Amino acid sequence: MDGIFRYPVKIIKIGGSALTDKRTGDSFVEEVADRVARELVPGKYIIIHGVGYEGHKLALQYKLHLGFQNNPLEWAYLRAKVSEITKVIVSKLTQHGHPAVEISLPDIARADRGSITFMDVGILKEFLDRGFIPVLHGDGAIDFSLGLSVISGDAIATDLAIRLKAEEIIYGTNVDGILDENGNVVRRISHESINTLKLWENGDFSGGMRNKIEEALRLKGTRIRIINLRKDGILSKALKGEDVGTVVEG
Repeated sequence: MDGIFRYPVKIIKIGGSALTDKRTGDSFVEEVADRVARELVPGKYIIIHGVGYEGHKLALQYKLHLGFQNNPLEWAYLRAKVSEITKVIVSKLTQHGHPAVEISLPDIARADRGSITFMDVGILKEFLDRGFIPVLHGDGAIDFSLGLSVISGDAIATDLAIRLKAEEIIYGTNVDGILDENGNVVRRISHESINTLKLWENGDFSGGMRNKIEEALRLKGTRIRIINLRKDGILSKALKGEDVGTVVEG
């Protein structure tokens, strides 16, 4: 990316695993939203959050991963439920003095066969340049082949990082970072180490984390950090560049 303009923004992805317990459905939305709002340091941010336990459950129930099933009410209901999380996050941010605004992905993006093909980053830049913090969530987008398709928060974060040449993506989860087979945090991961890395196997931890690593290694020049958003003080340390969580260098 040498010589290519890099927009001075950090992307914070608040994972569904941080917001809700995937097994029980217990909610940590208020707690995590308040923590993020308290721990932001001065800078430009885009915040993206996952859909949480109920969002995943409804998406599977409605088979939305298969595309538009000629029932717009299902899509509308799911978006309404996920937007309840967005409202809490935006409210907490503004209460703590951060001018957050919700941005709707379907208004600025298009997809084909489940992959983003167009993203109007100009709108996001306009808000960022005026001091706002855009907040998006895992969502649906008009899809030229499927009618509508599910776009995950991780996919949105990756797409924006590529288009903006973002400085960093911080993934907030419910664990301290990427864990090795013994449950210890791996502090650094690179192209050289990924092929020999053995991850802690616990439910969907390995698959979800491997996906994040693979996405990170696509992002030449954008640093990826995976941290625990269920713990106080970790986000603020990460934003200050302190050695917390796992750093993946693309």
